[in-house]
Amino acid sequence: MTKPTKLLIVDDHPMVVRGYQITLEQIQPEFLIDFYFSNHCDDVIKKTKEFENDFFELILLDINLPGTESKIITNGEDLGIHLRKKFPNTKIIIQTGLNDMQCISNIFNSIKPEGFLIKSDIDEDVLISSVGSVLNNKTYYSKRVNNLLSPTNFEDIYIDSYNRKILYHLSLGSKMKDLPNFIPLSLPTIERRKKQLKQLLGVEEGSNMELLKIAKSKGFI
Repeated sequence: MTKPTKLLIVDDHPMVVRGYQITLEQIQPEFLIDFYFSNHCDDVIKKTKEFENDFFELILLDINLPGTESKIITNGEDLGIHLRKKFPNTKIIIQTGLNDMQCISNIFNSIKPEGFLIKSDIDEDVLISSVGSVLNNKTYYSKRVNNLLSPTNFEDIYIDSYNRKILYHLSLGSKMKDLPNFIPLSLPTIERRKKQLKQLLGVEEGSNMELLKIAKSKGFI
C-alpha cells in the first residue's frame, strides 16, 4: 500500500486552512494525503519535535505569521528558513498576501521554495495545480510571482535573518544599545547593518522611524 503524503498547512486563519483542505481533498486519489494543520509558529516548532524522524513531505506556509513566544522566530519567513535548514528534503510552498518585489525576491533567496503563491492569485485550480506540481518534483509559481520575477523586474535584494531581527526588535521599541542582548552581534556590527538597511530600502538619511515604516510597507516586519 502506498504511504500517504504528510501535508502541513500553516496559516493563522483557521477558515483559510479549512478551505485549503477541502480544495486539496480533490487531488486524491492521484495523491494520498494526510492533512495536518498549524496556526502559529510555536505549534510548528512543536511538530518539528513530534515528527522529527518522519517529517512532512510538503508544507504550505503562510509568511504573515506571529513569531514564537521566545522571539527567536519572528515571522513565517524565519520559520521557513528554520524548516529548510532542519528538514532540507521537505518541499515548501509559500503563500502570502505580500506582493512587493523586494520582499518576494528576499523570500526566494532565503527559503528557495518549490512553490510560491500570491494569495490574490489563489483559486481552486491554482491551489490544486501547485500542490500537484510540487509533489511531482516540479516548481510552481503563481502568475503574479512570475511577473515579479521576470528579468525586467527582478531585484537581487537579500535581507538576512540578522537584519530582519534588527528591524523586528527596533519595531518593538528596543534601543540600539540593547540589541546585542537579543542578537549575537556586536553593537558596531549592528550599527553597520542598520546603515546598510537604510541604503537598501532607500532611506539612507532617514530616521529609524522612516526605516521601520518602509520596512513594514514592504513586508519585512
